[in-house]
Amino acid sequence: MRKFSFLAAAAAAALLAGCGFGAPAYPQFSETSYRIEGRTTSLDTGATTQTVIYRDGPKMRVEATLPTYGQATIVFDESTNAAYVLNPTGAVPTAPVPTAQPSAAPATTAPPTTTPPNAGTPPATTAATPAPAPQVVGVAVRIQDADAPQPLETAWAALGAENARSTGRCEVAGEDGHEWTPREAPAPGVERTACITDDGVVLRVRENERVLWEATSLQRGAQDVALFGVPPGYQLIDPQAVAEQVGENLQQLDSVTGATNAPATPQPTPDPRG
Repeated sequence: MRKFSFLAAAAAAALLAGCGFGAPAYPQFSETSYRIEGRTTSLDTGATTQTVIYRDGPKMRVEATLPTYGQATIVFDESTNAAYVLNPTGAVPTAPVPTAQPSAAPATTAPPTTTPPNAGTPPATTAATPAPAPQVVGVAVRIQDADAPQPLETAWAALGAENARSTGRCEVAGEDGHEWTPREAPAPGVERTACITDDGVVLRVRENERVLWEATSLQRGAQDVALFGVPPGYQLIDPQAVAEQVGENLQQLDSVTGATNAPATPQPTPDPRG
């Protein structure tokens, strides 16, 4: 009798868990500040990259090897959608390019003057020293919002508790969490799971049997504000703005050379017979 009661209780517990009763609460994806380090594996090539991610509310910094930029540091602010790739070795001029100046009028030769023998020596004048150009130590290249890395939590926060289910507890990098998977597979034959802490830090992501991301260390707490901005001495480059400026320069050049003018109307050939 006792055995039957135990089995009935176990079956009821399993049924309640399957219906969502007694299941762990879905993580609270509040804007937790942290520094997390781990390994990212490419789904296409299987190459593993050491990755460091800093988060402070809407701000994020990623230090990793990216397919397009190679070893790179990206700073991103979700509140302004401003993302930059920082390149400390960028070869950029440290002084503005000199522009052509209008020709000066020819100098006139003044008649020589005679200095009285006992005249005092005029005070020497000191030429103004031009201020040194600010030193450029790197470049910050603006990238499109679509190219900016998104926090690991974004997709799971958007999924929501109603579309996810827990498959058990997990522990990664000394941190406890729960395994979560979408109720509907993202694609046929694809099963994706994530080990997520209760406060919304993604510790591991798996797709079928392959681990795409796994943390090796996590430190919670406020991060240095300087990590998320463009460092002093970096030159800001906006490729789109540069392209627009080049287009404007070409239009101006065309207007000077007459390239944009309509072709001249051919003049009739005079009749030699008058």
